[in-house]
Amino acid sequence: MMTVCLNSRGVGAILLFVLQMVRVQGSCDMAGAPWVIPDARGLSAKLYYAKDTGGDTFNITMAIRHGPGVVPGTLSGNKVTIDMDSTLTCEGIIADDCYSINWSTTKDSKGCFTPSWCRAWTKGCVSPAPPYGDGFSFFSTISSNMVLQMAPAKSAVYGITVGKPSSVTVKVTDEHGSSYTVDASLNSMHQPFGPGFEGGMNYPGPFQTWKAYLKPTPPGGNYTIFASCTGCTEGGDYENATITNVTFGDVWHCSGQSNMWLPLENSFMRNHTIANISKGTFTNMRAMIGDSADGVTNPWMTAQQAATTFQPNSQIPMLFKFGAACWYFGQKITELMIQDGKTPIPIGLTNTAIGGQRIEEYMRNNSGMTLCKDRSGEDSPEWNGQLFGKMTMPFVDMTVKGWVWYQGENNMGETKGNSIANIGYGCEMRELVKGWREIWSETPGTTDPNAPFGVVTLASSGSEGGPNMGAMRYAQTANYGVLPNPAMPNTFLAQAYDLDDEWDANSGPCAHAWSCCTWSDGLAGHGVYNATACKAGTNNNEAICTNACKAAADTIVKMGGIHPRSKKQVGDRLGLSAYSLVYGGKNAATGPTLSSCAVSGDQLLVEFNTSLLGGDSVQLQPYNRSQTALSFLEVQVDASIFCLEPIHSNISNRSSPMTCQSWAGGSSATNASKPLDSGWIPLNISAGSKGNTVQVDLTPLNGTAPTAVRYAWGIVDCCDHSDPMLYITHGCVANCPIMSTSGLPAN
Repeated sequence: MMTVCLNSRGVGAILLFVLQMVRVQGSCDMAGAPWVIPDARGLSAKLYYAKDTGGDTFNITMAIRHGPGVVPGTLSGNKVTIDMDSTLTCEGIIADDCYSINWSTTKDSKGCFTPSWCRAWTKGCVSPAPPYGDGFSFFSTISSNMVLQMAPAKSAVYGITVGKPSSVTVKVTDEHGSSYTVDASLNSMHQPFGPGFEGGMNYPGPFQTWKAYLKPTPPGGNYTIFASCTGCTEGGDYENATITNVTFGDVWHCSGQSNMWLPLENSFMRNHTIANISKGTFTNMRAMIGDSADGVTNPWMTAQQAATTFQPNSQIPMLFKFGAACWYFGQKITELMIQDGKTPIPIGLTNTAIGGQRIEEYMRNNSGMTLCKDRSGEDSPEWNGQLFGKMTMPFVDMTVKGWVWYQGENNMGETKGNSIANIGYGCEMRELVKGWREIWSETPGTTDPNAPFGVVTLASSGSEGGPNMGAMRYAQTANYGVLPNPAMPNTFLAQAYDLDDEWDANSGPCAHAWSCCTWSDGLAGHGVYNATACKAGTNNNEAICTNACKAAADTIVKMGGIHPRSKKQVGDRLGLSAYSLVYGGKNAATGPTLSSCAVSGDQLLVEFNTSLLGGDSVQLQPYNRSQTALSFLEVQVDASIFCLEPIHSNISNRSSPMTCQSWAGGSSATNASKPLDSGWIPLNISAGSKGNTVQVDLTPLNGTAPTAVRYAWGIVDCCDHSDPMLYITHGCVANCPIMSTSGLPAN
């Protein structure tokens, strides 16, 4: 039988079909506009394209992730027959007006398609918007309820034309009835490219396009935008398109892989967000709501709409499908504006993150990509620029305030490198930022050519077994250790090395060994309460598991610990940094950043950059000093084995000797007797006499001078696992010692 492959995103995904008709016997012409299967909820539709090539047979080519699948059919008069397989035959009749096909007969109870197809963009036929549709329309990224970038920038609206258009005119009307009109330019929109949205086949297109620049507009307002085309269709039908409830504010584009994709549904604090929205908070926030892997076609919704519109056959709000880190970022900016007594401006969020992707897939496939050596996409051209073409290009005509990027797990197995030497991920991170800024700002007056760009470093659970996690976080800053920096100006950083899952991916013994909780994680199974086991495990004090069971039951773990549910802290840190960098906030834009160190007797005085601290000071959180490793400050006493990133002498041969390249602080020589980057000694720390210093106790070195110092490098777990109540009465997150007073961790 035929299998239609839906991806894990499930509901609302669109499958694109190409119907290659050979000849129609009868008066109806199958070619021209596609045939449409309207979605039952009216949110999406499937297209079947017809092409006459002669003969009385045809094939349906299905665009599924792993390539096209073909099934045959025949045409006799107005009767269409499709043999899906030996057990399923679909028969349909083309109506006399040629505008519909009614399907009827099957050989089993599974049914064929839907009861009927209709001719796209004819009266009564609900047809999809571009990029799947071919009619005159706004592009799918431009829709009702959206946020357009406010003044001083000018925003664009854009879309698809058909036929032989001679002009497109756009009229903008505010809530008071005042309006103005602008002429659009034809075929000026950037063309998406790459594999089709369901994979396998090429992206549909190229399209005939239009784009109109609007007047720079202050924040707020409620606008209706009406676009009309002359010459798009015969007779003038279906030449108009309208979007409503449009406002102006700041638009932020989020992207990356699965930890930016991870939806609110799988994050702690999601219910607090819904409660606040129901109280009237976050009325300024809007987003393209849905699974970010469908980010090009998700509908724009206000926060209130997203919180009160439910997913099909459930009581789960649509908001819970949106990426958690991205949403909490916008939420924190809103909270800080309210805290400072400001009226929050509208915030619009888009998200195109897809799990399991590499940075190369989101990069422009140009000289910037080839500049970077030892990159993971070098020998895999299918990675290079594919997601940029189909997920990023549809947004580059949308003026934005800036971007937020959370990615790196799938690059952990490769060279992290150094941006100064144009090696590895460090170079690619710099070039991705540069490439996005260049293409988004091609038209003067739209996106700022130096628009702010935020980056999230990896949590320790994101290594995917790859080496040199510390080198990866370093590479995520283009090897400066802090943002902004000369290679990545006007950028901001959210360190996440201390943001693994607050309750551990397994929610501790309460949910598992003691069977005190009823829960389901959607992957590893579920937990069932067992009174005997629970009483035994808790020594008849089941109440101690209340918080752990609540965490296990309320917030589902998604694919284990690699996707921490502690996304509110990620968004908060992004928002804090962006607010200081972009919105005039008075706190520091980054956490404590080492500027110097000096030995004095048996103490090492570590000093942090006062300029970067802004009005903050260094705050030392308590830790279990009997476990020195929990300070996460380490020194090395042998300079000959210092190496930021040991790599194999032959990067394609993982059994070759380890070396330390000059860009990693070495001489490229191998050293078999002393493993590279070893010999790090953890030491206890205490607050210094000044607000920007920390003292390190060198007594355990017995007078040996340190040659290097580092903090929170590599795999970091600042939780005290000697605490018998850890993950029972309380979780652990953001627990590393050196923080700023505004809550940002040391770099």
